[in-house]
Amino acid sequence: MTQLHIRNLTTQDAAQFRELRLRALQEYPEAFGSSFEEEQTVTLEQTINVFAARQAPQNFVAGAFQEDGTLVGTIGFFQQSKRKLQHKGMIWGMYVIPGLHGAGAGSKLLQHVIEQARQIPGLIQIQLAVVTSNEPAKRLYQKHGFVAYGLEKDALITGGQSYDEDLMALYL
Repeated sequence: MTQLHIRNLTTQDAAQFRELRLRALQEYPEAFGSSFEEEQTVTLEQTINVFAARQAPQNFVAGAFQEDGTLVGTIGFFQQSKRKLQHKGMIWGMYVIPGLHGAGAGSKLLQHVIEQARQIPGLIQIQLAVVTSNEPAKRLYQKHGFVAYGLEKDALITGGQSYDEDLMALYL
């Protein structure tokens, strides 16, 4: 198995993040709320500015890096900011390159987010949405304690096709 290093991304990682994000959107358009067409218009400077504004553990993107420094997986997290919602966090944009599916990268990324989220006072749940047909991802989330609490019909529509999403939560 490939040795991976997991850490929160910084502004210096913005170019690799942008490249990997665009790849993810092309490979799995049904899995993300953003589209390749929308994201490719986001400049590197804009991506750097977004990264500069993030403050862990409330808002961050973590990455899985190979020994040579190549970014091969990402996962985003943010704590809800409104007072009545601050007890919830949200995972977004999880992606691992296909060559590492099943190799533990996704599990390591997810564990990193959970550990970071546990540091946030008052946070009692982490939520995510996953396309219902993505059984490997759902199994991964369940392995880490996430449970389904709802179904959003027609959550995403791309290429004329509709996709439902399972809504899942980990109760800390």
